[in-house]
Amino acid sequence: MIIDETMDTLRSAFDRAAQKTADAVNRSGAHVQLAKLRSRLNELYRLLGKAEYDAAINGVSSMDEINSLIAEITELRDRYAEINAGIQGGNLPFCPNCGRENASGDAFCAGCGTRLSK
Repeated sequence: MIIDETMDTLRSAFDRAAQKTADAVNRSGAHVQLAKLRSRLNELYRLLGKAEYDAAINGVSSMDEINSLIAEITELRDRYAEINAGIQGGNLPFCPNCGRENASGDAFCAGCGTRLSK
């Protein structure tokens, strides 16, 4: 009886440690995703500034290019905010096993089948 209780306590402690490790991996993956998004956003802002500058200097309208860049920037900013909110709220869609991004609310990873924590 004492051995069973001790084993249950140990299992519970190991489960908590495993969950904390999985959460740390998820946060780490999310931070990597944010860094990649920041890098791409910086590049898009640079391209947008160049397109605006070229249009002003050359007197040629490049609104198609500018609108395309603005649309991509808006999409990436929304994605950035979503991932950042997931970090703050602890609801990250990244698999702790393979790192694949999954849809929020998925029970299992679409990449490797690992059960995703809720």
